[in-house]
Amino acid sequence: MKKCPYRIFVAVMIFWATALNYAYRVYFQVSLVAMIQKNETVHNETSNTTEVVELPNYGPRYMYNNWQEGLIVGAYFYGQTITSLPGGPIAEYFGAWISVFCSALLNSGMTLIALLVISDNWVPLFVCRFFIGLISGVQYPALQCLIGRWAPPNEKGKFSACLMGNVFGSVLATTASGFLIPRLGWQSTFYGIILMSLCFSIFWFLLIADYPSKSWWCSKEEVEFIMDSHHGSIEQGKVIPPFLKIFTSVPFIVLVIGQFGSLWGLNLIVTSMPKFMAEILQFNMEKMGTLAALPSLARLIMGFIFGGIADFLLKREIVQNKAIVRKGFVVFSHLLPGITLFCYTFISASAELAVSFLVIMLGFNGATVVTMLVNNQDLAPNFAGTLYGIMNCFGSMPGFIIPAINAKILEEKSDWSRWTTIFSIGGSVYISTGLLFMLFGSAKLQPWNEKKFRDSQNINSNAPS
Repeated sequence: MKKCPYRIFVAVMIFWATALNYAYRVYFQVSLVAMIQKNETVHNETSNTTEVVELPNYGPRYMYNNWQEGLIVGAYFYGQTITSLPGGPIAEYFGAWISVFCSALLNSGMTLIALLVISDNWVPLFVCRFFIGLISGVQYPALQCLIGRWAPPNEKGKFSACLMGNVFGSVLATTASGFLIPRLGWQSTFYGIILMSLCFSIFWFLLIADYPSKSWWCSKEEVEFIMDSHHGSIEQGKVIPPFLKIFTSVPFIVLVIGQFGSLWGLNLIVTSMPKFMAEILQFNMEKMGTLAALPSLARLIMGFIFGGIADFLLKREIVQNKAIVRKGFVVFSHLLPGITLFCYTFISASAELAVSFLVIMLGFNGATVVTMLVNNQDLAPNFAGTLYGIMNCFGSMPGFIIPAINAKILEEKSDWSRWTTIFSIGGSVYISTGLLFMLFGSAKLQPWNEKKFRDSQNINSNAPS
């Protein structure tokens, strides 16, 4: 019986790391709906009186207005944007393993603090969510470092598909929150994410290493196979990334723009769907938690399908030019999702159609695993973490831009026509950023990928064992 390659276990842990990262974002959006006191009223025509609707008792409720709600939602993304930029160099210098391990532990502690300080004063909750985002910002760049070091080139599509664990985290968080809140109150979701973090930290500590050659569990044969497959494009050692060349690289600039567009659509779902489903589609908490998970589930499934197709095309040399694969799949990752969002302008306020279009949109966007999520590995695998950190810095911005835009558009009233405006903005961002990548993107290894060490002693001290 053929032995299972150890890198599969690394891929599984990458999957769970991204799942945890997004669970921290999504569970809170659902919980916030149950935490906020909205004074809803109905008019009784028989008695010509106005009655206040009694909200379900899911725990204490707080009087946050739309502006404060938008700030609290965006707090995580403010923090993540700040640390995404240095997250890559931190992981490349200190190690991806320690970056992810420490962030998971610190986030569990900060979530407990958040639960203790929540009150009618929104500022303490904002601060805690900001620090959770700050701590989480280092994770994705670190995971990109691991993919660059552990994944053979012909397997990077499937490895990058493991970053779709974020979608599984979204599905798990929305479904679990929708189940727990009506039964145990919104506080139960905080305890749930803390427990999930602690369990993950134990397995990460035991199973993961920065390089195959440093793993306790990876066989010597597999280490040699992975190292040989990279053809010298991956080097061990601590150097300062060539930031000037990175920031002036046209292929990388359009990759950043493409990532911004892709994450605009994803953050639109993460930050806005609970509110859209509660206020426009009139779903109850349990139904909202289940249906809000469907678009993310579609993205997860399609991500693995698109990743497998791309790896098949390249491995069998059906398509020999990686750039054709990267740009061709942008039709699915950006253009079709954008068109789908524009369709909201032409449909009536149908709950079935609304959810279906969201499922279609994020299903198509699953192709991002072979476009934006892997292109940094094409350009410079030695600095994949740094590149992704920069990408994620700009890609995180929709997380606080979208709530601010939504608060302005929905300031007077939350109705179908105003939400179609929000979706149309998302469609425009998707299509324009995708077209730029198709015109100016590249899949060629960049000359600045080579690590330039200060002296020969540093090279020898960091050579693979």
